[in-house]
Amino acid sequence: MKTNHTELSARTFVDVHDIQEELDQVRWGLHTDGEESEAAQHAAAEARASVLNLVTVVSNEPELGEVTRVLDRLSVTNPSRTLILLAQHTREADKLEAEVSAQERTESGHRVSTERVILHAHGEPARHLASLAAPLLIPDLPVILWWPGRPQFDSPLFNDLCELADRLVVDTDEGFDDADLKRLLEVARREKARASIGDLNWARLMAWRHVAAQFFDMPNMLARLAHIRGVSIFHGSDGSTAQARLLGGWIRSRMATVGLEVPLEFRPDDSLEHGVHRFLIYTGGDEGSARFSMSRLRGGRLSTQIRLGDQELAERTVRLESRATEELLGIELTLPGHDVLFERALAAALQ
Repeated sequence: MKTNHTELSARTFVDVHDIQEELDQVRWGLHTDGEESEAAQHAAAEARASVLNLVTVVSNEPELGEVTRVLDRLSVTNPSRTLILLAQHTREADKLEAEVSAQERTESGHRVSTERVILHAHGEPARHLASLAAPLLIPDLPVILWWPGRPQFDSPLFNDLCELADRLVVDTDEGFDDADLKRLLEVARREKARASIGDLNWARLMAWRHVAAQFFDMPNMLARLAHIRGVSIFHGSDGSTAQARLLGGWIRSRMATVGLEVPLEFRPDDSLEHGVHRFLIYTGGDEGSARFSMSRLRGGRLSTQIRLGDQELAERTVRLESRATEELLGIELTLPGHDVLFERALAAALQ
């Protein structure tokens, strides 16, 4: 696949109407050096392939640089109109600046154009960035709010943007504690203006959840779940427990659908690196005791084992892919509506 990149526009503005005008020109391929032909306008319309509006919030220039690099890589697979809000409301002097840019690239002979606006605000304008961003969104396309780091749940900007958004994407691995997880669930369950929730941490657990479910696709194994006795989750003791809590909440919520309560044991270990390392499911019943285990190995591998009584029945190793931020974000951008499994797992994790 051949990919060419061309910068179409990069200019700085201080007025929202000027920003919108430049976006319209970028969108339809009109430039200040003259009007394009009807055929050129049609080609520009075909080239614009935005499938969503993506809004993200940062608080300083280093974060802006990190987020911009992620979005550059994301745009290859998820073209969007992207608004980056650099909100520094603690600075006293009022300021509003915007940089409008667009990139065109050719992939397999097809032209793709995406647009980006960086809104940089100090003081009072920073408190009203949601109202400034709203007219810059493409109508009739979903609005995704990606909030890197821990959201400022009590800030007017966060709540105003959630009212604009169809989906809020966070990463609970960014130091979320129980209070943060509870507030996140409240956003999803608001009676009014409920945004669906996506979590990059939940996406990282995809392989763990799929492989655990596959244990019980094997003949005669599903019946053992009716006699589940408990679950143990070993994880790093670096203070971040959200990933382990979500995995435990997932199996607890799934078993609750059939009326079973699952005792959970969390085992932090100083010798383990960050995140979940072992996931063990214990069952009993008339058929005897069993243990279904998964362990993370070095080199991006997941080792699975079934032990029935004293007998090792099956063991295999599968790939545990380490996904970059843009890949995880891309997964969350494609999910429609509320992720009911995630919301139930989050609720169960808070029990």
